[in-house]
Amino acid sequence: MEVQLTHPYQAGIERVLGAFFSEDHILEKNALLGSRNVRVAELDRGESTVKLVVERQMTTSMEVPGFLSHFHREWNQVRQEEHWFRKSDGEWHCEFRVHVEGVPAKIKGMMRLEGSDEACTNHVTLSVRCDVPLVGKKIAAFLRDDSHAKIEREYETILQLL
Repeated sequence: MEVQLTHPYQAGIERVLGAFFSEDHILEKNALLGSRNVRVAELDRGESTVKLVVERQMTTSMEVPGFLSHFHREWNQVRQEEHWFRKSDGEWHCEFRVHVEGVPAKIKGMMRLEGSDEACTNHVTLSVRCDVPLVGKKIAAFLRDDSHAKIEREYETILQLL
C-alpha cells in the first residue's frame, strides 16, 4: 500500500537540508511532535551523501483497531534509517526504512527534494507491506494511514521551525 505526498517549502534547498540533518532540529521537531526518548543514533554527512538514523518512541496518530492491538502498544519503539545522496546542485534523493518494534510490517519509501536557493519541494513516496495471513492488508492500511498523518504533522512542524 502506497501514499504519495508533495511538501513545498518557501526556503532554499540548502536551508531545508540543513534542518533535516541538524541534530538540534531533529530533537526539537520530535519534542514538538510528542515523541519521547529521541536519539540520533547516527548522523554521517559527507559532501554528497548523508546517513541518518533516528530512534524514538511514538504513539499512533489515531485509535488502534482491535485486530492490531496485539502488535501495537501505546508507545512504540521506532527506528528510521535514511540514506540521502546528491543527484545535482538542486536535487537530493533519499531511500528510507521505518521499523516499528513488534509490528510485522515493512515500511519504506523514497524522498526527492528539489529546488533552488529560494524554494524547494520534497516529494515523498511511502510503501507499507504486511504479509500476516488474513489481517495483513488491514495492518498495512492502518500503518499507511497512521504514517500519512504523522508525515503531514511532521511537515507542518518543520514549516514552523524553518
